[in-house]
Amino acid sequence: MNTSDTSLRPIEHLRFVLAAVLVLGTTVACQSPAGATREAGGAASSVATGGDLTASQAGVESILAEARQDNQVMEHLRVLTKDIGPRLSSSRGLERAERWCRDQFTEWGLDARLESWGELPVGFERGPASGRIVGQDGALTFVTPSWTRGTTGPRLGAALLEPTLDVDALVDADGQPIEKRSERRRAIAAAAEELAATYAGTLEGAWIVRRDKRPVRELRRAFDELCAAEGTAGEVRRGGSGDLLMGFGGLPESMEDVPAGVRVLLLQAHYEGLVAQLESGAELELEFDIDNELRPGPIPQHNVVADIKGSEFPEQFVIVQGHLDSWDVAEGACDNGTGVATAMEAARLMQAAGLTPRRTIRFVLYGGEEQGLFGSRGYVRDHEDELERISIVLNHDEGTNYLEGIHATYAMWDQFTEVFAPVRALDGTRPFRFEEVDGVRGGPSDHSPFANAGVPAFHWLQDSEGYNYIHHTQHDNFEMAKEGDQLHSAQVVALAAWGFANLDELVERTDAAPLARRRLGVGLDGTRITRVSKNGQAATVGLLADDRLLAIDGVEVSARGEISAALQRGGSVKLLRVARGSEELEFELDYTGAEDEAQRSARAARREAWALARE
Repeated sequence: MNTSDTSLRPIEHLRFVLAAVLVLGTTVACQSPAGATREAGGAASSVATGGDLTASQAGVESILAEARQDNQVMEHLRVLTKDIGPRLSSSRGLERAERWCRDQFTEWGLDARLESWGELPVGFERGPASGRIVGQDGALTFVTPSWTRGTTGPRLGAALLEPTLDVDALVDADGQPIEKRSERRRAIAAAAEELAATYAGTLEGAWIVRRDKRPVRELRRAFDELCAAEGTAGEVRRGGSGDLLMGFGGLPESMEDVPAGVRVLLLQAHYEGLVAQLESGAELELEFDIDNELRPGPIPQHNVVADIKGSEFPEQFVIVQGHLDSWDVAEGACDNGTGVATAMEAARLMQAAGLTPRRTIRFVLYGGEEQGLFGSRGYVRDHEDELERISIVLNHDEGTNYLEGIHATYAMWDQFTEVFAPVRALDGTRPFRFEEVDGVRGGPSDHSPFANAGVPAFHWLQDSEGYNYIHHTQHDNFEMAKEGDQLHSAQVVALAAWGFANLDELVERTDAAPLARRRLGVGLDGTRITRVSKNGQAATVGLLADDRLLAIDGVEVSARGEISAALQRGGSVKLLRVARGSEELEFELDYTGAEDEAQRSARAARREAWALARE
């Protein structure tokens, strides 16, 4: 919130800003579906310029007053990350987090419970781990995949670099290159067997250092069979690029399905240093002590569900959600402790303000997201009879940067403008926008099962700056969360949930079903075509690899996303301007008769009528 005018008390200042936005239309601008900048003053809203406030408007002020006085979003995140820690699906850490979240919701006065979405066959607990090159200073930095074995105590062994075979150097009995493919394959197989055999008797208890560029298949097979027969200590690989180590792991179907052996993934600099020493002929020993615990299942898994019951439409729902589980190579702060913390603080703010919404606001914290959206899929499966009564789903799962926007269809635009008016007035340094979409689509997070079932479900728009450094890596710790952005986002979530819960109607679903995407039929590197599919639109009109797309329907494009968006807009005939060498050429794509084109045209007509009615 802009508090530069100290002559106004905080609540009066908010009322003044909302009046300026909604009546004068001079403070906050938003993007209209037509693509032009439109003043927010054109929005329909019941926010008053003075005098008595409605219950909904008073609720906005109460939420913000409580947030200014006692925003606890960072404390929720601290408990999740520092007190509880990583929350891998099937782990005791996730179980502790589920109970804590449920108990917090209950303490705040919500109706909270754990709902089972299923079971996992194997549990996994990551304990302490250390590694070193014997006789050298400094510890090795590494991770192991989840659901893999530990060392059951310190394990010392020789470091052996995986053998490699120069297949181009193979020659026949006369010293000539082998030309025939069948003879060449036989020669490679024979050479691989011979090379692998030279390691016989040396592999027991050794740490096998795998090469980045793996040997030919025949050598890999022969060498791996020998490793398994003699019993190595485990294998060492490069864990990621730069200073990143990634959390991941395949979920086994049973204890018997857990991969044999220990897998160590080293920091790139440590891996490259180790390989360089081994390639120079150094004889090294490695010692790793890795405390990984595997628990036989079934391990019950849950979602945390908590309700603020509605007064007028208790069987209708606004769902505020995020996933509670995380990978376990760090604390799971920004994926997704930040999303959990904003959801929890939104609930606390409304309860602390003593607010009762018209329809029920439901908070759902999912398990199993990282393994395949298991928790949200289970929720949609088990609550199928409620899906038609869900007004909207708001999903926070993209890190710590502030919530800066949301998608909306044209039919939802007026409702969204009303709901988000207070959000736009919050903080001029953290603007909020809508991006028009032609339908509600899923994606790689927990809104997807809802969207696929026809529910208006949205993933908040956030800047991705810095996210790849944190996402699923060893850096995803509490210290990486941005306090200012978290404090702001918690208010955004609370105001949005409150606003949608108090609309007169459910969020409009007209024309929300996604249409089939118009596809060009090419591979792209930026705007350059890297390949042309044989039967695609591009091949039909004569586009070629290395052509560069300049504009579609007169609008310049500079990125892959812009190309895709431009193809979806407008009529069925698209005009492409393309650079081919030093020439500029034009091509006409005709999607008439393609899947969903008739529906697209009808939808476009309805949208146009809607836009004209607003003028």
